[in-house]
Amino acid sequence: MPKLSHPIITKGHAIAALLNLYRKDREFLGELGKIRSPYLDLITQCALDSFDSGRKSGLSPTEYFETAMEHAKNVQQGHPFFPKTSLYAALLQPYGDALNKLAYRWKLRAPWSVPMLFIYDMFDVLRSMDLTSDEIDLPLEAYANLYPWSAPLPPLEIKVPAWAIVLHGRKQVLVEVSRKLQQYEKEIRATGLREHPSSLHTHAKWWFEHFVRGKKYDDIAQEEIRTPDGSLIAYARNVGEAVRKFSRLIGIDVKNLKNSG
Repeated sequence: MPKLSHPIITKGHAIAALLNLYRKDREFLGELGKIRSPYLDLITQCALDSFDSGRKSGLSPTEYFETAMEHAKNVQQGHPFFPKTSLYAALLQPYGDALNKLAYRWKLRAPWSVPMLFIYDMFDVLRSMDLTSDEIDLPLEAYANLYPWSAPLPPLEIKVPAWAIVLHGRKQVLVEVSRKLQQYEKEIRATGLREHPSSLHTHAKWWFEHFVRGKKYDDIAQEEIRTPDGSLIAYARNVGEAVRKFSRLIGIDVKNLKNSG
């Protein structure tokens, strides 16, 4: 069964795929570096203090995230685990304004643009100090508290008595476990979750090529595999639809991109 995904997770993966393309673009990185340089020490300290507050809070990732988001609604009230929040917000406001202008020029015209760019800044700092990693090996039970919204179903529990293995053997037991897992996946799908788009990164690339680098759908199609009948016109139409669909997914209005500089 293809991997399923929560709509919010899919949107997050789409945004991450797009931002990774921006962060591979030398011109974008050059502009970002110029506006970030005066604030780099402050960003570093903010990242370290944020990491330390999370480590000392004693909360699960879900609990900490929920608390942080609640207090982020009014940063002036401060944060129970991060007392310098309002101070950093004030000191970094000019950087936030510069990031907003950069994002707008580069077609990142969505409410998440500046916060996500800043989060990437902080993760860069933490990674450079080996305080976090892109690859995290979590035990299955840890996923229960990984996200700040309710799971679609209670956890799947499978108990295998020792006598089942003795009498039926490992292979037959695995068949039964697989059957129960497939049934659980069907029940998850029935809650409304959809398959994770396998072409997400490709569509992010097409979006970037079209809106940022100014390529026409025909040009993008020329760089891709031809359709079975060799027609590039039909394929270009598919590229255009995929780009518009991806834009809706990440919450950026295509009309806004086309009608302004």
